Amino acid sequence: MVTEAIAAARAGDRVRARDLFSRLLRSDSANAEYWVWMSSVVDTDRERIYCLESALKVDPTNREAMRGLVILGARKPSDSELAASLRIPRRQVAAVVTTRSAGAGSRATGRINWTLVGMSTIAILSVAIIAMLVGPLLGLFTPRLFAQAPTLPPVTATFTPTALLPTPTSTPLPASTRVWRTPVSTQLAQTPLAFFVPATSTPTPMLGVTPHPRYEAYDSAVTALIAGNYQDALRYIDQVLAIAPSLPDAFYLKGEILRLMGRARDAIAPYDQAITLNRSFAAAYLGRGRALLTIDLVKSMADYDQALKLDPSLVAVYYEKSDAYAAKLQWEKVEETVQQAIDAGLHQPELFVRLSIAQFNRGNYSDALQNAIEGSADDPTLISGYLAVGEAYYELRFFNDALWPLKTYVMYAPKDPLGWAYLGRTQVATGDLDGALASFEQAFQLNDHFAPAYLGRGYYHLAREEGQAAYNDFLNARRYGPDDYFALYYGFGKAQYQSGLYVDAIRNLNRALQLAGQENALGEREWKKAEVYAMLGLVFEATNPPLTDDAIISWQWILTLQGASPDARTLAEQHLKALTGKVPTRMPTLTASPTIPVTPSATPTATTSAAPTNTPLPSDTPTPGPSPTPTPEPIPEGH
Repeated sequence: MVTEAIAAARAGDRVRARDLFSRLLRSDSANAEYWVWMSSVVDTDRERIYCLESALKVDPTNREAMRGLVILGARKPSDSELAASLRIPRRQVAAVVTTRSAGAGSRATGRINWTLVGMSTIAILSVAIIAMLVGPLLGLFTPRLFAQAPTLPPVTATFTPTALLPTPTSTPLPASTRVWRTPVSTQLAQTPLAFFVPATSTPTPMLGVTPHPRYEAYDSAVTALIAGNYQDALRYIDQVLAIAPSLPDAFYLKGEILRLMGRARDAIAPYDQAITLNRSFAAAYLGRGRALLTIDLVKSMADYDQALKLDPSLVAVYYEKSDAYAAKLQWEKVEETVQQAIDAGLHQPELFVRLSIAQFNRGNYSDALQNAIEGSADDPTLISGYLAVGEAYYELRFFNDALWPLKTYVMYAPKDPLGWAYLGRTQVATGDLDGALASFEQAFQLNDHFAPAYLGRGYYHLAREEGQAAYNDFLNARRYGPDDYFALYYGFGKAQYQSGLYVDAIRNLNRALQLAGQENALGEREWKKAEVYAMLGLVFEATNPPLTDDAIISWQWILTLQGASPDARTLAEQHLKALTGKVPTRMPTLTASPTIPVTPSATPTATTSAAPTNTPLPSDTPTPGPSPTPTPEPIPEGH
């Protein structure tokens, strides 16, 4: 591809060269050569300068990029560059042009200075070479590549403090990632994302509007409507209807004007008239469906469906249907609606982002990631795409990959506490605890009752082994409605383990175990179960006296789970070896219930060394009774 791209650039096929170098830079934005060549096929000096500056950020010693910037006036030549340039002394110039003394028939007395000729030739060749390198810097830059510039260093693994259960090593996903690996630079934070994409959007003609040269007032109504002058638009369209009462799109236009004025009920009658005059007028069904949306949802959806029956390419219908279902948290219907659009041959990037959001909320994180990547890569101006990509990466435990889209998202949507909460949770997972705390504070400034931020900050305190503070944050998360009940009860259990409240820890870990079993994807269930069993193993070993048999069962359960992470398996093997003196050579077959019971004789009591030094946590210890197995509290519907 490199060879083909260079050949296209040299042949003057800048469009082909731009396309190829764009693809190369998407795969490797840290290649200075690609940036230099891209600078030769863009259109404006601003774009050329950007490409060359990007090349220098990758390779500060790149002379071609530096010389190009000097020629473009973006940088001043360094002293070393000036010292290295060829200088022809004035006296040598004089010697070259000197001729023999005046006088008829006399021979030339001046000799040719061959040293000067050689130096002049070298100078000319040097200028020619520079021109060849920088001369091609005339060419439209694919603005999408601005986001690829290595304006921030690529995200690298951050040291993570030793965790209770190490973070599993992520395996690359099967599909290649099409989105960029570098966040938008902080210096470019105020630049509209539309600046970074290659295509200039073409204005979409107003739906359902047909030009009528005979009626000047019709065009005036359309112009006023576009400008938001609804009163003028209504006056003009009434003039049209007074002389052309059988024009269906005029009635449709009046319905649109009234709806946009906030008079949805008044708009229904004009839409009805438009449909009466033309039963195949898809836009009129769409307009009436919009007007009915807040009045009668069933009738609204019927109109939307009729509009799609008449014209399956009306992407706005799919958007509005999915919005209506999403408002009611009916994510399965959202997914069905968006998939219907894609099956109809529509491939707008926003459809894939919406499909990703629906799949994410249904717990299908792998498909959610793939569709988020599909939509976000095709249209980087979709702010929601960055959040969709970051959330999916986080839930799949690709924490380093989640950082860059989340950072870009909060840069362009700084008022969304969910973005800050997810960024903070990701920073906790990558060991950036200071950054995480700052992100959570940003979320709380926007909404001090935001449960996801309390949940995330609880894990921040767990990473610092501050069990009491973590417990308090988890209580607030439960109070305001957490977005992840598994993470909540697992966090409760871990916080109580850190504070020595082992009976309460076991009870909440059992709740987390039940929730892990309700996950949609088998892999999700198993790695979460493995984490819970690991925590239970640690709790059983920490009791006084240790509940060794229960601990062994917990560690053995991890080895039966194919979806358990390698780190969880290693931890289980280490503890089994310490407890039994050997590691099972094959997967054990266990018949016990996956919920670890708490037996009366095994009721643990905290040792003095394990007791918390801060205010004791509120006790969740169940009342003793004949059946010591704790009964989980009801989990809200939908979780």
